[in-house]
Amino acid sequence: MSKLFSVVGIASLIFPCCYGYAKDISVAGDKYFENRQWDEAVDEYEKLLSKNRNQPEIYFKLGNAYSKKGDLEKAVEAFNKATQLKPDYSEAYQRLSEVSMQIEVPEDELKVRLKEVQKDPNNSDAHLLLGLTYYKRNLLDEAKREYETAIGLDPKKAEAYFNLGVLCQDTNTHDKASEWYKKAIEISPGYDKAHFNLGIAYYQSGHLEQSISEYKRVIEINPGYAEAYVNLGIACFVKGAYNDALEALKKALSQGSNVAKIHYYLGNVYQKMDKTDKAIVEYRQAIEANSKLVAPHYNLGVIYLKKKMVDQAVSEFTKVITLDHDYADAYLNRGKAYELKDDRVNAQNDYNSYQHAKSAFARIYKEENVSSYYEGSNPDK
Repeated sequence: MSKLFSVVGIASLIFPCCYGYAKDISVAGDKYFENRQWDEAVDEYEKLLSKNRNQPEIYFKLGNAYSKKGDLEKAVEAFNKATQLKPDYSEAYQRLSEVSMQIEVPEDELKVRLKEVQKDPNNSDAHLLLGLTYYKRNLLDEAKREYETAIGLDPKKAEAYFNLGVLCQDTNTHDKASEWYKKAIEISPGYDKAHFNLGIAYYQSGHLEQSISEYKRVIEINPGYAEAYVNLGIACFVKGAYNDALEALKKALSQGSNVAKIHYYLGNVYQKMDKTDKAIVEYRQAIEANSKLVAPHYNLGVIYLKKKMVDQAVSEFTKVITLDHDYADAYLNRGKAYELKDDRVNAQNDYNSYQHAKSAFARIYKEENVSSYYEGSNPDK
């Protein structure tokens, strides 16, 4: 899983997988990453990029893998490429900033922090800073030890509990992360970042109601916390509370960040509510904000195909294929549109391309009757 948590910063919501034509082009690499096999993960992501260099999400994952194995220069290169391909890729910009900061940190920082602890071993702040320094170097066990030492010296050190939660989140132990965030909040009830990360931990462990409650609490504490509105909207969407999802996403839109993604998510909500005309408007606005997004084009193609607007469907699926020529489902659905046009030659060509792309990347597909559009997924996937 991609690392989405900063050392003391704000985590981004991991959106649910697509329920319909799920496009998973990095299964093997993700599995290696989850198992902390950084070299193998790098190899898998590099293989994918050797076949198609126009994949910002894979560059993002590659950057995280390089960062984990300590190759920060290559991590920066990968994150830079992700942002070039996808100019509104906020997660990639965040990781680029974090890793760049690590590179710019003087090499003797660790020695300085160690000397501070040696000079005053009973100083909880010194241990906390040493833990942060270890974390920057991916020395997670050492970081955990220092955070726990800081807490032993000062049980009211809320930031140390928060950082332990981040460590647990980073290693996919969401329930344990929740415990640490709750402890931080118990000490500091207005700790908005802790509430926000707790909301994510609840979401990732399937506790939607608690997740929604935490996002609402964040907004009470900090009404300008834009990402809390986005995450609240997605959680409400998954819960099936579509009106609440619309309200939260519209509020997020008014904050002025991640505009393309929010329009995309609004389109998904309207689509689920069978308000396809409004969904079309939102998808169009998402594309206007970022023409390189694939999913809005795909979802528009699906809507047009259902409406038997075959020329428009062909146009949208063609745009998907232009952006990602290995997107198997776009070939499949464009083939269906060509069939409706009685263009059997192009239909057969697309069906052949679908089989080739599906086989080449061994992607995971779910049954069409589950859903025919993305539900809450990252729009660049």
